[in-house]
Amino acid sequence: MTAGRPARPPGGGAEGGRLFAGGRFATPDAGVVDGWLLVRDGRIHSLGTGDPPGGPDIAVDLDGRLVVPGFVDPHCHGGAGHSVYTGDPAAVRGAAAGHLARGTTSMLASVATVEPAAMEEAVRTVASVIDDGSAPNLVGVHFEGPFLSPARRGAQTRTALRAPDPELMERLLDAAGGHAVSMTVAPELPGAPELIRRYADALVCCLGHTDADAAGFARAADLGARAVTHLFNAMPPLHHREPGPVAAALLDPRLVCELVLDGHHLADDTVRLAHRVAGPDRLALVSDAMPAAGMPDGDYAFADREVTVTEGVARLRGTDTLAGSTLFVAEAFRRAVTSVGIPLPDAVRMTSGTAARLLGLRDRGELRPGLRADLVELDPSLRPARVWLGGVPVG
Repeated sequence: MTAGRPARPPGGGAEGGRLFAGGRFATPDAGVVDGWLLVRDGRIHSLGTGDPPGGPDIAVDLDGRLVVPGFVDPHCHGGAGHSVYTGDPAAVRGAAAGHLARGTTSMLASVATVEPAAMEEAVRTVASVIDDGSAPNLVGVHFEGPFLSPARRGAQTRTALRAPDPELMERLLDAAGGHAVSMTVAPELPGAPELIRRYADALVCCLGHTDADAAGFARAADLGARAVTHLFNAMPPLHHREPGPVAAALLDPRLVCELVLDGHHLADDTVRLAHRVAGPDRLALVSDAMPAAGMPDGDYAFADREVTVTEGVARLRGTDTLAGSTLFVAEAFRRAVTSVGIPLPDAVRMTSGTAARLLGLRDRGELRPGLRADLVELDPSLRPARVWLGGVPVG
């Protein structure tokens, strides 16, 4: 499947493209190499070492900086003070722009569980923004609910949760106007197996906000589930006699597992364990960001819930319950390398290639000729210095 209808990459043309020279490039096959990269017509034309080719192309001096593929975020609720589920197109654009400026060149808008009519309105708004092309990094919709476990709802609104309902499912899909890409569902709910079986070919069915056991996860994977929403969070913990969904997810080669690597959702050793067991081709670092991403501490909203952000940690007001994160995927990448110790090529796959493959975005996620020239230049501290979408600078 292909997520949404991504806009044609801008940049380049018959008169020449852009030649990125004097940099280091995180390639999928050779690792990090010193060399050059040529962009034409919005795509990577060629990549090599040694002297760069001559010609009419605009030269970009990288001054030794590292270039990685644009980050791909399958799970994002908002950022830069905006959310994606208010029904306001300007807010959807603002959230997407905030993430694009920090290197997320492809993302899904994650609509949290609220009352069905509000979810439908939010999804229609996201779809309209995708259709008009005003948020070029927004490629589809992720439904985080409403078919979730009340026992593991996290920050989701209890009264808005529903048992799997084919009629409501069709209404949500209709509202998405062809841009629905994924849905998180608790596989133990009555009707969930039938829903997964029915929609597994059309959507990426993600398992999450669940009280299922290991056998329940295995059955869901048998039916076509392909991913796990924020592994370890909002599900039973790993136990030595009841390994539960965590062990099932890590051990099942059919499942890609999201990780929220902000230093609060997961301990660094937990991330190391997941990496050691599942490997970079089955782990996707996601933001799970809410509107406070990139903003000061204070009071915010997560869907229809009140949230307080203190020292960058978002919690439901008056509780210890995490309410999304204030993370950007770029920071998850940096922490993976500098704090957790994940090899840089693995971190690249975990923030770009793995998610792109999961979402059916076959034209991006790696620095490889023929793919979109979605690029992030990183400074020496591994923070974004410049972002390029289809070979054109952002901002």
